Amino acid sequence: MKIIDMTRRIEDSMPVFPGDPPVRIKTLENGDYINSEIETGLHAGTHIDAPAHLNCCGETVDRIGLERLTGQGFLISPKTVKIPDGDIAILRTGWDSKWGLDEYFRDYRGIPMGLAEKLVDHGVKGVCTDGPSVDMPGETAVHRLLLENGIWIVENMKNTGLVPERFRIFVVPLNVRAEASPVRVFAVTD
Repeated sequence: MKIIDMTRRIEDSMPVFPGDPPVRIKTLENGDYINSEIETGLHAGTHIDAPAHLNCCGETVDRIGLERLTGQGFLISPKTVKIPDGDIAILRTGWDSKWGLDEYFRDYRGIPMGLAEKLVDHGVKGVCTDGPSVDMPGETAVHRLLLENGIWIVENMKNTGLVPERFRIFVVPLNVRAEASPVRVFAVTD
């Protein structure tokens, strides 16, 4: 068994989507213990978008059942024609190699609408991407389609090139009543 971490670590001053709040981490030392403080938007780093993100419905992160956050994962690409059986789709674009570069948040690849419609028709629980969005830059139609159908979205993943075509995946958000949350995502392979 191999475990692959697919999560971007939350770091002080890490890159965030243009217009989102910056990440700040402050460490407080007081005698025998350390206490850290974090200030961030919930869409920083690897994060989950719940249906409440686009006001599609009231489902916040804390309302997504744990059984919907784990399952059989499968890889797709923008050219995928046949959707395999599985619970959670992972879009491997290779865009994660641009993390930290100015271009990461420009000209990225999203999911074509036709592919997003197929994922909805196949009843996937979630859609994950190694880029900053499932939509093309400046668009929101794919977000809206997925979230209106109760399909959560994870963005800014890493290491998608290390997983095989099929694997077990776990998405672990904070138990927070909000439209988004940082997540820990990992895959378990044979």
